[in-house]
Amino acid sequence: MSFIPFQWLVLLEPLGILHGSSGRLLSPETLTGSAVEHFPPDSPVMAGLLAAMLAHEKRQEEVRDLHTAGPFWTAPNDELMLPAPLLLIQQEDGPTGRESRDHLFWDNGKLPGPSGWKSGKPLTRQHKAPSGGWIRLNDWPCSEKKNKRTQSTIPIHGDPWQAVPHLHPRLREDERVSAGEAALFLEYGIALVPGVRLAYLSSHAVSDGLVRFGGEGHLAHLSCITLERGATRLVSLLQKQLHPPFALITPGVWGGPKLSIREPIDTSISRGTFPWHRDGSPPGILTERPRPWRHRLGRGSGEGIRSDPGRVGKRRLSRGRWAVPAGTCYQIHDDNPIAPWAEWNLHWFPKEGFSFKQLGTALALPISFP
Repeated sequence: MSFIPFQWLVLLEPLGILHGSSGRLLSPETLTGSAVEHFPPDSPVMAGLLAAMLAHEKRQEEVRDLHTAGPFWTAPNDELMLPAPLLLIQQEDGPTGRESRDHLFWDNGKLPGPSGWKSGKPLTRQHKAPSGGWIRLNDWPCSEKKNKRTQSTIPIHGDPWQAVPHLHPRLREDERVSAGEAALFLEYGIALVPGVRLAYLSSHAVSDGLVRFGGEGHLAHLSCITLERGATRLVSLLQKQLHPPFALITPGVWGGPKLSIREPIDTSISRGTFPWHRDGSPPGILTERPRPWRHRLGRGSGEGIRSDPGRVGKRRLSRGRWAVPAGTCYQIHDDNPIAPWAEWNLHWFPKEGFSFKQLGTALALPISFP
């Protein structure tokens, strides 16, 4: 049984609206942008918040061992929601608006590539099938001896938040008054459904209370519960070996110092090796377009783990990465299982003062169907 670095589920309930993200590039065609394009905040944001709170609680030495993962969310009934694997074939139906009654599987006779993923039933091509969304932890498609799945239909839930545009005035540098004419600018806040809370996995717990989260000084109530209390089945899934196929429930960030790729590469070996290649054959990858993944490093921020907790200096923006999105599925071309995520080599992940594995990137769960 592998050791899981996460023991806590950190829950954030916003008091009002939240800000989507900072640092996103805006094109000349979209001068205002939409913060909802990058929401919820990635795990470095939670890592920075927890690092600052640990320092405030005189637990600075624990920051180096801090692990976080996410984002997820919990429904009003406290059920944990995970990103839906991309191999689920979704259709517009069911009480939640979408559901999956079938899934893609890997055709062993096909060469590696997207064309290797097939459906057991003919698919209509009249319109693009929906993708994304979230599923309950208890609906995660993985049969277990003690609790074997008999349900063939998996409800798919949409995002429980929406963008709320509002105007902000630019303030003068020397006084908290409007900067004058043309001082208003449009911004998008994020409004969550009442009772919904953002959720992140963490190796450390901090005191419950109000925190500033998501920029712009927005407030949220933070609380910590043990995984045994809030996500027992997740602990069981994280300890299982990964028989192909398996899916990522967090963005996957892999590559060397200057390169982002779609699968892990072991940088501890000269010129690097690909641990998931079999006889020169790469894994079958079912994914969508990559997404940006960036955070800040340095003096106490709330936006990333400090690369050197004892160093005082200006915060600096990370190099920036491309990540495969959560829900990406992998098919390894042999019958040997992959070790659970907790046992993956640190050299598979980029490093900027600390391994990105501490940020819970590419957190993987097994998939199986009855």
